[in-house]
Amino acid sequence: MAEHRQLNIYLLRHGECEGGEIIRGRSDVALSDEGKAQMWRSWRAISSELEQLPSQPERLALLSSPAQRCQAFAAELKADMPDYFPAPLQQHDWLWELDFGDWDGMKVASVYQQHSEAAKAFWRDPVANTPPGGESLPAFRSRVLDGWQTMVQRWLAREANSSEGSGLQDSGSKGSVSGDSGSSASADAALILTHSGVIRLLLAEILLPVQMPPAAVFNALELPYAAWVRITLYASRDTSGESDQEWQCFSKLHWPQ
Repeated sequence: MAEHRQLNIYLLRHGECEGGEIIRGRSDVALSDEGKAQMWRSWRAISSELEQLPSQPERLALLSSPAQRCQAFAAELKADMPDYFPAPLQQHDWLWELDFGDWDGMKVASVYQQHSEAAKAFWRDPVANTPPGGESLPAFRSRVLDGWQTMVQRWLAREANSSEGSGLQDSGSKGSVSGDSGSSASADAALILTHSGVIRLLLAEILLPVQMPPAAVFNALELPYAAWVRITLYASRDTSGESDQEWQCFSKLHWPQ
């Protein structure tokens, strides 16, 4: 007997920030007024798409990076739409941007003036070159993918063990059950507010699984402020054996907006 789940996860990058053209890895800066407006426009586009999904989820789990450029908007969104986001807002460290070390908080122009060769090497090949005092790309990738996979498995486990389809942290997302003999299916959704680097890593993992992402994912892919993307996870497991068997997932990418 097979059990099947379908999960729709929206990744939303933060909007424009205060402080101008600076490196904002771990620097905790606020959204600008335009940044807030950008995120509201993106949320309206996401909510419009949600209405067109076959499962039509009525409520979503809400997750965020602890950075205020993500968390503050998530809190505002939840306060404004409590029926849509009934569960507590979750903040996860794995959703933080890459730590740029000594460059964090510096103006981009200053980085190139003071660390010209290192900056050029990093953007040419970020896998092989780490910002001084910063987080290596392999370590960043491990952090993000470990967090993502743990989140997905826990979400699926909660769904499987709940007759109400609670989703992430009892998110209350609406589910549906198919009539196919010998299998069951449900649908759920979540909104995750995070950073460009995190989104790029997850896109790369879907397109090129189990590989270090090529440099082009970071230096040739435009991902503007408040960009969003939907990832649909199709999960299944054999329920005829052990009850704690891990789910096997296939991901489909709906290109960034």
